[in-house]
Amino acid sequence: MRFCSREAEKTIQNLNKFTFAAFGEILPEAQPARALSLPPEWASQSVPFSADEVWVTCAEGMPTVLELEKGTAALAVSREGEALEYFYLDKPVRLHAGVLFAIVPRETCVLRRAIHQDGAWVRRYRLEAATLPLYIKSRMEARAIYTLFYQEKERGFLFKGEAHDLPELVYVDKGALHNVVNGTDTQLFQGEMMIYGPGIWHMQYADADVETSFFTVSFDLSGDVPETLFNRKISLSADAAALLRRMLAEREKNEPYSGDIILSSLQTLLLSVLQSGEKAEPRLKTPASLYHENAIVNTVLSFVSAHSTERLSVPYVAKRCNVSASRLTALFQQRLSITPAEYIRRVKLEESKQLIRAGEMNVSEIAAHLNYSSVQQFSRQFKSKFGISPNEFAKSIR
Repeated sequence: MRFCSREAEKTIQNLNKFTFAAFGEILPEAQPARALSLPPEWASQSVPFSADEVWVTCAEGMPTVLELEKGTAALAVSREGEALEYFYLDKPVRLHAGVLFAIVPRETCVLRRAIHQDGAWVRRYRLEAATLPLYIKSRMEARAIYTLFYQEKERGFLFKGEAHDLPELVYVDKGALHNVVNGTDTQLFQGEMMIYGPGIWHMQYADADVETSFFTVSFDLSGDVPETLFNRKISLSADAAALLRRMLAEREKNEPYSGDIILSSLQTLLLSVLQSGEKAEPRLKTPASLYHENAIVNTVLSFVSAHSTERLSVPYVAKRCNVSASRLTALFQQRLSITPAEYIRRVKLEESKQLIRAGEMNVSEIAAHLNYSSVQQFSRQFKSKFGISPNEFAKSIR
């Protein structure tokens, strides 16, 4: 069994005659007094120890015999003026004279210790909790997964944007995907990933001539979660990407422990990124001063989405959202890397594709429904965005 120290990150060693030789000897697993053939003037006693209070002790000028009777503990030892070394105390030991030692239980333990009757146990100093060794524990844990999708999107795909309180992972499996995070547009290509931090507003879109397929995973983390995990481009190795595919496969199996395997795979993926520093670009900045700007942008996005069938202009939208047209234009360019006019066009065109798929209106009716000035204007913008005309798109999905 192995332990780790919080502060020095020392591994607690297995107790054997080679590693322990500088501090003492290992005794046969019997009563220490009998094993040593100790004379009557030696006294032994059973002493309880607690992890709440750990002292470094020494028997001045005397050897010491120690045996753990109950519980689990590490033995910390050192020579005067040297750093402590830790051993898993699973055998009785005899310490050389002058060796400092401390008993570090996992919770509580009972120790039998023996010393010459003229000797005395002298406390030297107390070990702070932050320096005590621990069993190996998770620093960071993936506690739950809320969404796990594989999405295939057409050319010119647009996701209007959102912010939520969970981290969200996006991994591009095919094509390319733009990710707009707090005003910075980062394009991910095949094999690249980004994890949006909690509360971070993000938007996604694909270029007009690019189809894209990507994984989306939203999840919850606990423990020591480094900020460097979020809001930057990360290139994944083939092994790391395979973990995402395994997650999808286990979701389809839906067997008794599939959820545990999915969480374990996500945990392994995140830790591999942190441990190896998988070719990460500098983290995107997210200053607190952007929160107010987020609110303005989100208000406009919601308004455009809710009024996509109206004839929308930038001055009209700005007035309805209580912001000047120039301020709105500046915010969109800073935060989304597009103009408000371009965003309005994209929303209307995405809506037109949904209407064509529904098959309840023809192209002329859709143009009128979305308040285009003419069918020709609608067709021209549609073909510029998606590479085919509305009629050609309608035929392709029938």
